[in-house]
Amino acid sequence: MSRPHPQPARAVAAAVILTTALALLSACAPPEGPPGVVTDKADRWSSATKTRRYSLTVRTTHGERKEFRVSLRTYDRCDGGSHYPACMKG
Repeated sequence: MSRPHPQPARAVAAAVILTTALALLSACAPPEGPPGVVTDKADRWSSATKTRRYSLTVRTTHGERKEFRVSLRTYDRCDGGSHYPACMKG
């Protein structure tokens, strides 16, 4: 009598766990803002939730100012005068 090999089941379980983790991580990222030139950066501390929110303000090609939330990584990479979203790749 032969026993089934547990290897395929482990591979499927690992794939499911990896897919779930990637889906959860991508859901946590703030949505991207409009393209434009970074004119301002802000980091706001919330003592109630003990969290910090990062935001950029850009001037769009139509001359509008738009503020939107970003990740810490994007906040660190995009300085005033840089072009968003190209500054994220730097």
